[in-house]
Parts: sequence; C-alpha cells; structure tokens
Amino acid sequence: MPLPARLGVSQGRDASPRICGRCLVRPPPLSQCLAVLDYAYPWQAVIGDFKFRGDTGLAHSLAALLLEQSAVREQLDGCDMLLPMPLSPQRLRERGFHQALLLARALAARSGPMAGKLRPHAVQRSHTEHAQHDLPRSARLRQLRKVFRVPPSELRHVRGRRILLIDDVMTTGASLHALATCLRGAGAADIGALVLARTP
Repeated sequence: MPLPARLGVSQGRDASPRICGRCLVRPPPLSQCLAVLDYAYPWQAVIGDFKFRGDTGLAHSLAALLLEQSAVREQLDGCDMLLPMPLSPQRLRERGFHQALLLARALAARSGPMAGKLRPHAVQRSHTEHAQHDLPRSARLRQLRKVFRVPPSELRHVRGRRILLIDDVMTTGASLHALATCLRGAGAADIGALVLARTP
C-alpha cells in the first residue's frame, strides 16, 4: 500500500515548515516532528497489533516503511543520539515489551551507523497512574510534570547533542513535549522527533 502524501506535523505539499507566531515568540522544545502515517484505517489496526497485541515482529516492517522517506533518513543521519520514548518499569512489566525501543532498534539495524547512536537509557520515566492515551491533553500535561529524568551518569551524553526521539503514535504531543523539555533542561542542543503515526 502506498504511503500517504502527508509527512510531518504541517499540512500541504510545501516541504518547508510553517511557524506560527506563538512559536516565534516562545520556541517549542521540539525543533520538528516527522510523522509518516495517519493513525487511521488501515494503519491504526496494524500499529494496534504491534503496540497492544504483542505482534513485535512488525517492528522491522514498520522501520522499513519509515526509511522509505528521505526526510526520515536525513533526520537519522543528522542526529547524535537516537532515543526511544522511555517506558516506566511498571508499564514495561504490564506490556511485556517496549514498542518504541523495538522500533528504534529496527531503525538502527537498517541504518548501519545508527546502532552506535541508540541510547535507550539516557532518560528514565516514572510510572503514571493513568495511560496517556486515555486522557485529554490538559490531563496528559498535568500527569507528565516531572515524569522524565536524565540520570547524572547520562548528562555528559545529553549535553550539546542533537537528539532524535522515536515513538510509535503522537496524539496530542504531550509526552514528546515533556520529554523534549526535560532534555532541553539537561543541555541538549537540539531535539527532533520521528513518529510512525499521528492522529488526524
């Protein structure tokens, strides 16, 4: 099935990003976010099988799909560190696997030099009471305050680095925003994000 024409958080065929007045006054912690798919039929079911129903073998096919896009390859080549969206230890026990890490590993395996850039433990995530996908944006943002933490031993790997965050689905962007804010506070030079799908 061909990929949809949309790539990134801005709409339209123009590849140059559109920057709103609010972002000019107060730049967001993420410099950009690329999304390859709409989280809608038929991809919603495929990603659901991967994320919620344990079909982890899909990670390699989904990584290959991402790498079909030249903008994705450019983002991967331009970063110093590849960081999958952290999962709390409790959520990892509940789910049994870390889907963003599987996707990041599959991307690194298919991208050669990326294997040395993958650093999944650069940020720790504490457990949140409610799953993010069950909450509206305002509640997500409240819940995510101080959820992410860069351990002291990882600070030297974060400072001054260009970091690319990897996640499966972006709904409101609250988790990516909170993680990027944490990394900015730890001294990261630039933070971008690559997500498989974005809710329309």
